[in-house]
Amino acid sequence: MAQGRGLMDQKWQEIRKRLHDSLSKGQYELWVSSIEFLGLENETVVLGCRNRFHIEWLREKLEIRVLSAIREYFPLVRRVEYQIMSVPEDEGASNVAEESGDLPQQIAISDLIKRAGPVFHPRFTFDQFVVGNCNHLAYATALGLASGQQLYNGSAYLLSETGLGKSHLSHAVGNYICRIAPELRVRYLTAEQFANEMIYSLKTGRIEDFKSKFRNECDVLLLEKVEFLSGKEKVQNELVYTLDELMDRGKRILYTGNTYPKHIPKLTSELQSRLNGILVAPIEAPDLETRMKILAKKAHAERVDLPAEVAEYMAERVTGDIRQLESCLIGLIAKMNILKAPVSLDLAREVTEVMLDRLPKMTIDHIQQVVCAACQISVEDLRSSRRRKDLGMARKIGMYLCRRYTTESLDSIGRLFGRSHSSVLYAINELTKALDNPDGKLKRQVDFISRRLDASCLM
Repeated sequence: MAQGRGLMDQKWQEIRKRLHDSLSKGQYELWVSSIEFLGLENETVVLGCRNRFHIEWLREKLEIRVLSAIREYFPLVRRVEYQIMSVPEDEGASNVAEESGDLPQQIAISDLIKRAGPVFHPRFTFDQFVVGNCNHLAYATALGLASGQQLYNGSAYLLSETGLGKSHLSHAVGNYICRIAPELRVRYLTAEQFANEMIYSLKTGRIEDFKSKFRNECDVLLLEKVEFLSGKEKVQNELVYTLDELMDRGKRILYTGNTYPKHIPKLTSELQSRLNGILVAPIEAPDLETRMKILAKKAHAERVDLPAEVAEYMAERVTGDIRQLESCLIGLIAKMNILKAPVSLDLAREVTEVMLDRLPKMTIDHIQQVVCAACQISVEDLRSSRRRKDLGMARKIGMYLCRRYTTESLDSIGRLFGRSHSSVLYAINELTKALDNPDGKLKRQVDFISRRLDASCLM
């Protein structure tokens, strides 16, 4: 095994060199140079990373390239797994030195995981979260859970599409508890990480350590992206045992997901029962006022003076998720610094147009076709003066989505629907009010059509 390990270490150095040559210097130095090669077992390579953020970034941005480079030297490898390798200075070196008098040559991975410091993003706090009508319930729920208020079953579920702030609130809970009650043991991970850790523990004969970590050594569990559990029955069963143990002991649990628990397919009845019995707090897309607040807060954090007319211009045009809005502002700040010019409406217009050009184009005609296909009606009927109930609802949905997905004026939308400016405005406002019921049939229908529109942009 020693000889095999030496050969693997040599190959890992060659893999690192290959990645060094194929990545930018910044990417390599920041994300790859600090990766530790921990071992190879069957079809899985285990890599050591600094923290959870390091792992998440690699998974999202570089895993395909890293796995491709690894398979050039280890062709049978199919998966990459990660372990946290960072050790706080006040616990790592000093504690080891006290116990052995010297630094050991090898440290158990489980020790490193236990001693790893907080993994929460320092900027994701409650103070930095912009509260609006779209997210006030989720904010209050997360803050209540963090401060120990009595929620039903001590659990809550934050629901939203990607990029609307549920991860921010999860990290805010962790940051708050670590500051106010550092003696509490907070476990933060995604459902995928829970599954991977469980599988790895089974393979390595450490399943009892895994169970103890989440049942006996956990006071607050923050579990993100619950929808990943769909169809994974064994992982779901293990999670149910863990949840029952935590709830019996009065521990706190915060889940996040992109759909209601009862709409996640292929969940066991036991897990469905646990998730359906807790408070669900949805986060909607931010309205114009909230988008302007987000821009103002981000600009203040970056120490940039953002004129009100510039903030309003950007908030009116960038209506997607919060990350998209913040990316646009960061682009504006970068261009301002490069050109050594003050923030102006012209500069904002230039940056915003570039950002919107990178986004998929959506036309009123395309939206009408997608709506008609979903509602099983013809475009001619949609644009006609017929007042049939199903046609009326399809028109409202179509006009609402045209306002949401395009920058067309109400007059332009009205012309292609055969309606006046005021009729379009009335229809949009009426549908917006109807969508206030987040668990209604209409909301699910609009979400379904929206997903079809999003998917059509990628084709």
